[in-house]
Amino acid sequence: MKLCYVKAAAAALAAAAIMSGCANDDSGATKISRIDSSSSAEETVTTTVTPDTTSASSEEPSSADTTTTKETKSPETSATKKKTTKATTSKTAATTTTTTSAAATTTTTTTTTTTTTTTTTTTKAPETTTTAYAEEDDGSYMPESGEWAGNIVVCDRYKGNKIRGLPPFYGLESNGQTFAQVVNDYKKMVGDGVNVYNMAIPLSSAYYEPPNMKGTFTDQHWAINVVGKKLKNVTLVDLYDNLGSHLDEYIYSRTDHHWQPLGAYYAVKQFAEIAGVDFAPLSTYKKCVKQDYLGSLYMYSGNLQELADHPDTFTYYKPANSYSTKYYDGYFSNGQSGDLFFDWVSGSGCYLAFLGTDTNICEIKTDVKNGRTLVLIKDSYGNALVPFLVGSFEKIYVVDFRYTYIKMQDFFQKVGATDVLFGMSITSNYNPSHVDLMRALRA
Repeated sequence: MKLCYVKAAAAALAAAAIMSGCANDDSGATKISRIDSSSSAEETVTTTVTPDTTSASSEEPSSADTTTTKETKSPETSATKKKTTKATTSKTAATTTTTTSAAATTTTTTTTTTTTTTTTTTTKAPETTTTAYAEEDDGSYMPESGEWAGNIVVCDRYKGNKIRGLPPFYGLESNGQTFAQVVNDYKKMVGDGVNVYNMAIPLSSAYYEPPNMKGTFTDQHWAINVVGKKLKNVTLVDLYDNLGSHLDEYIYSRTDHHWQPLGAYYAVKQFAEIAGVDFAPLSTYKKCVKQDYLGSLYMYSGNLQELADHPDTFTYYKPANSYSTKYYDGYFSNGQSGDLFFDWVSGSGCYLAFLGTDTNICEIKTDVKNGRTLVLIKDSYGNALVPFLVGSFEKIYVVDFRYTYIKMQDFFQKVGATDVLFGMSITSNYNPSHVDLMRALRA
């Protein structure tokens, strides 16, 4: 067991605070009124807005069916000078002509000189300016150093858009074993007719810990395996190596504790292979890009200006197949038709681009005809999984264990669940209060 007790008491509480909520945590929240396109019923979506983040948001599809608000600028370059010297030489020996007459002798001398011409040509490159936006492949950069800032670790603070915030993770082995037992109890409850899976999603701190802070956090792969070894008749979806093989891509945000949707794509691809369902390649999705995404780590850093100066790019994807979406309250009642995506979000609210909030139970009916009904039990990390599940299951129910009041045994029977996925951050596997909530919902 690999544990770090440096600042353990205070930092563990901070880690729980950071990971216990989503971008719509109740503290300092702004209420946004949402009216669904297919219903006149008005709902309230709660989202946290961090101080003054701006959005350059205009959507323009490209030939690859891409919606983007991206502004592209390149670093400033100096003028390039090219000097060309052209020498033209005309060389003729002096010529003397002598004319003799009776009266006098006249001598005429003609002299041709050498002339050199120099031409200088100057070519000036177009002026450009640098941008603070992150490039989509910046995940390939591994931090060189880190320091504490507020409740998080900030890496490479003074290296422009290489700056990265890391959410802490501390896990006790006994807490992971307790969570595994709760999941085992769910499996006993549903019996052999329902497939149960556990997907513990690593935080960015699992991969980007700088050399000078190695061992600061609990080893997340170890934590995943602690749970996995205690699971009985439950399938472990271990994402650690899978996500680790894609660190040259933009799979984790730098200013938010969540992952990027691209990371969720690779996670669902792995899950679909294990579950034996079809999976749509990324090329079939519509790509949408938003700039100026300044996430939760900015607030948890104590509003560090260097993070504000270098916000994330947020890229999400819309499935091509047909589906309908309906939202219920936490008691699975008062259903209203709505949209899966909320393209109007911006700035600190970009992670709400799908589902819009954590507090509703979401029902998605798709054009997939395989008789499979998935119930996703999740925290905010699980939100990013949903768009990539739409092409794999006939029906999907998304339930956030923190905001629902139903008994899951009755719910599974009511919706005809064939598959249950615990898809959440590794922190929720080790947070005792979260584990208690899941236990209470079981029956």
